[in-house]
Amino acid sequence: MLAIFVGVVALSSLLGENFYRSFWSNYERMEGLVTYLHLLAYFLVLAGTMKTERIWNRLFHTTLFASAIIAFYGVFQLFGILQTHQGNRLDATLGNASYLAVYMIFHIFLAMALFYRARDYRKWIYLFIIILESFVLYHTATRGAILGTIGGLFISWILIAILSSNKKSKLAHISLLAGIAVIITGFLFLKTTNFVKTSPVLSRFAGISLTEGTTESRLTIWKMSWRGFKEKPIFGWGQENFNLVFNKYYEPILYKQEAWFDRAHNVFFDRLTTNGIFGLLSYMGLLGIALYYLWAKRKKTGLSVEDSAIFGSMFLAYFFNNLFVFDNLISLILFATFLAYVGFRAKVGAPIPASAHELRSGRPNETSKGADYGKAVYAVIIGAAFVFVIYIVNVPGILASKAIINAFKAAGTGNANGAFAEFQKAISYNSFGSMETREHLSSFAMQVYDSPNIIDKEFKNKVANYTIDELKKQNEQYPNDIREMIFLAAVYNKTQKYEEAISLLNKAIEVAPRKQQLYFELGTSYLNKGDHEKGLATLKKSFDLDQSFEDARRIYAVSAIFAGKDTLAEELMKDHGGTVQDDERFLKAYAQRNNFEKITAILKVFIEKNSTNIQYRLKLAAVYLQAGYRTKSIEQLEKAVEATPDFKKQGEFYISEIKAGRNP
Repeated sequence: MLAIFVGVVALSSLLGENFYRSFWSNYERMEGLVTYLHLLAYFLVLAGTMKTERIWNRLFHTTLFASAIIAFYGVFQLFGILQTHQGNRLDATLGNASYLAVYMIFHIFLAMALFYRARDYRKWIYLFIIILESFVLYHTATRGAILGTIGGLFISWILIAILSSNKKSKLAHISLLAGIAVIITGFLFLKTTNFVKTSPVLSRFAGISLTEGTTESRLTIWKMSWRGFKEKPIFGWGQENFNLVFNKYYEPILYKQEAWFDRAHNVFFDRLTTNGIFGLLSYMGLLGIALYYLWAKRKKTGLSVEDSAIFGSMFLAYFFNNLFVFDNLISLILFATFLAYVGFRAKVGAPIPASAHELRSGRPNETSKGADYGKAVYAVIIGAAFVFVIYIVNVPGILASKAIINAFKAAGTGNANGAFAEFQKAISYNSFGSMETREHLSSFAMQVYDSPNIIDKEFKNKVANYTIDELKKQNEQYPNDIREMIFLAAVYNKTQKYEEAISLLNKAIEVAPRKQQLYFELGTSYLNKGDHEKGLATLKKSFDLDQSFEDARRIYAVSAIFAGKDTLAEELMKDHGGTVQDDERFLKAYAQRNNFEKITAILKVFIEKNSTNIQYRLKLAAVYLQAGYRTKSIEQLEKAVEATPDFKKQGEFYISEIKAGRNP
């Protein structure tokens, strides 16, 4: 069944919008067709080599031991010994709380299965691991994973209570079910209390509603996914091409969330969108066939009631979690591992051989020398092919990744030339990482272009022109990807190539007519070009897409100021803090209009909210001096000296110059 699923992924990738992206994916996700081919190979290796319960038992204990180490890493994060990467949510070494959560799901259920099997002191070790990893799962604050685990436990204990022939076991599991019911009921009664509201984890559950921010955005994205599925229902848009659906059917209400989504945050909608109906059916078939053998054909597998209940519930918990997140490399590996185990039990059944040797026919020494020679030749050929494939498939991406990291390090130390050379090196490998390299390069190029510390204009232009050339290649390779268009347009704007930016952004708007970010960038292009009327009209469109978007309102108001329509700006900001607030955009707009009253008022707001930052006082002093208010200019300089003693020498020089009638 896994082969069928991977076959559908391959077919959808071939028929999709961008086979290159579908095949390779990117560094962040690593979920392209190449990953699924590896996953299938991994599954086949397990099926072909793991032929005794003893070997599976070793694998299970190895992965459980590793999970315990990861769990302790999470505990160290909780107590501040190690750093987290998502606020208070534990993520261990996996970099994402939801990744750690699904990792814990599989191992909690595995530890439970081993707990039921144990008949000695090891039972207590498994119980400790269950408690430890449940504790870590709780502190990931991943709601889908926690609810899925609770639901999985509930289902497994119901099955054991019903099917077990042991009366004590029945009573024990009924008691456990009652305990879960009491905990859930207690939470429902206490969810409005301060105890729950102040808990970083429990508050996430108490806040679940259809109008809650995360829920609202997920529902919106799922609706967009459904529209994408209806457009390409059979094999979808191709693996890793959800971003195209996100762009085309973008809903402006998503401005509160991330600017870019490459997943539906629901595996089932992901499958529908990227792999079509056949992708979803084959994916669900994996769950169906696992549950069929675990529950409907339990006796054939030789599994106990407890084993079948726990492993089946583990799959259900995993799939429930996938209603709210997406798969990742570690979850796919564990999923394939347990699918292979179910396949092994379905094939072998009971009794289970004590060793792999018992499964072989004949004696191990029956093979001829000729056969051994043939195997050696095959081994050499396969080994050579393996090395070649690794060099072609893996090495370029690895080297490019290393070069990107080196570029970041060089840029961080101020070595712009070194960073630029590393970016060029990364692109020269022509790997699947070129897209991300170019995206990072665009940010680097704009920083170089703006940097006052880099005075070599020739170098600035060299970086900018190289970046533009590379981003053009990117746009040719991904012609309908507005994300790549925005990266190029931003560099165009930074280098004053406004006509090119305007042309590109208008094409992008044809692809994604409801994406506010495109209008922001296009409006900026017009304003920078000096075409204030078109800039104003463009930014009005972005505002009209969703007038609750506060930043769109501000940008529209700023464009109105640039266009000389102060009344419109005041009306827009009337109930939203006014035009006098600590926002550099309003300051810049009024500065261009030489509106002395507004400039001084805004600078005073900045000074009030940033009393230790003397730059705003210096700006205000300069404005007063330019307007002829020399005494007020001196007053601001004196306050700057008073606030920052290190500025005393320079400040007193400015003051003396102004008193002498000169403008320093």
